[in-house]
Amino acid sequence: MQKMALSLRSILAGLVLLPLTQSRPTSGYISAAASTHESGGEEHIVIVNKNAPVTPQVAQVLRRLDLHESHPDVRHIFNNSAFQGFAASMKSHCLDLLANMSDISHVEKTISISHASIPTTMDVRPNAPWGLQRISTANTKFSGSPSAMDYTYTYTDSNLGSGSDIYILDTGVYTAHNVFSNRAKMLWSYDNDLSDQDGHGTHVSGTAAGNILGVASNANIFGVKTLSSDGSGWSSNVVAGIDFAINNHEARSNDQTHSGSVISMSLASSSPVDAINAAVSAAISRGIHVCVAAGNSDTDACSSSPAATGGSQGGAITVGAVDITNRPASFSNYGSCVDVYAPGVNVISSWIGAPNMVNSLSGTSMATPHVTGIIAYAMAANRTMARNPGLMKEWVRMQALDAGNGIMVANNGVQGPYQIQKREQVGKEVSQSKINPPNAL
Repeated sequence: MQKMALSLRSILAGLVLLPLTQSRPTSGYISAAASTHESGGEEHIVIVNKNAPVTPQVAQVLRRLDLHESHPDVRHIFNNSAFQGFAASMKSHCLDLLANMSDISHVEKTISISHASIPTTMDVRPNAPWGLQRISTANTKFSGSPSAMDYTYTYTDSNLGSGSDIYILDTGVYTAHNVFSNRAKMLWSYDNDLSDQDGHGTHVSGTAAGNILGVASNANIFGVKTLSSDGSGWSSNVVAGIDFAINNHEARSNDQTHSGSVISMSLASSSPVDAINAAVSAAISRGIHVCVAAGNSDTDACSSSPAATGGSQGGAITVGAVDITNRPASFSNYGSCVDVYAPGVNVISSWIGAPNMVNSLSGTSMATPHVTGIIAYAMAANRTMARNPGLMKEWVRMQALDAGNGIMVANNGVQGPYQIQKREQVGKEVSQSKINPPNAL
């Protein structure tokens, strides 16, 4: 029997927030002649102030800096109905100019982002993961082995997320995996490589919407690659991924078969990132649900992004992790920004390498897609909540069950006598193989 050791990487980059409070001209315009852009600077995210008396176009701001959209130092252009801006490498001269523009709301140095899983070992057996039983029963006192895959998923709506779109902002999705049944598509990548070389994005996708393994097993899975093959990435890529999801959601909103959209973000920064938080809030303002990981630092979730956009702080749903005994995971972040907890220790789900591969991982990354799946499931069952993130968040919090220790564990609303349909996982083979994937974060 092979064992797999997975190593956790830490985020080393820090956040630099440029001051925007100094005296500024009443007009945000600064002539391009006043600027001489020099290559070689550090990358920064710039967001236009939509509340300015005259909101500039991104191209106008770039021209003030002697830049343009196709310039090699311009990495991303953000352009959707909720926010506009760009990410570009700039030296101090351009940054000083931006600091004096009244029509710019955010300027932040791009920082490193990582997915939120932690090391674990596993034995692979066929059948079903424990997390699906945990989120679909009123009995919070069951026990067993998290690797046994002999649990029961209970639900009341046979649509199981049909018509719901799940945007997985992660390392990519191995769309050829058997559990996705042609419902998974890679739509966008920060580097034009649509493959998942890490496995993390494929794993969370399986929990959210995979056959046998997932909550909303008829939902659409849209891969939006924001993290690299080692599970790390940059905040500008995350903002660009949210920008893509908003535009794609609005392009699909008139489709009669479209229930709604949820963005799933199993990733975390080492410190708050205003640009990410603002982009999350912008997506929510457009009717998109956003579900995010609390983070794995055993600290206050409000100190990380996008986790800080949840709880009483914002409209996202931030998810902490519990183990099979309902104890909060030792690594899980906590605090007022956390809305609910979900299964996040030794969670079995889909993996890269072959269409039948599975793997067991732990982290708030694994807890998050359980709640993402519940949201996708609820969107298909209730069109009123489907386009109302505030109402959905209230419903998710109300359905959560007290595990007896003050921890509220997410539930799909199926309890006791309301268990109408059961999906028995016993006897359904996912894989007879043991796997040895590359290191994951």
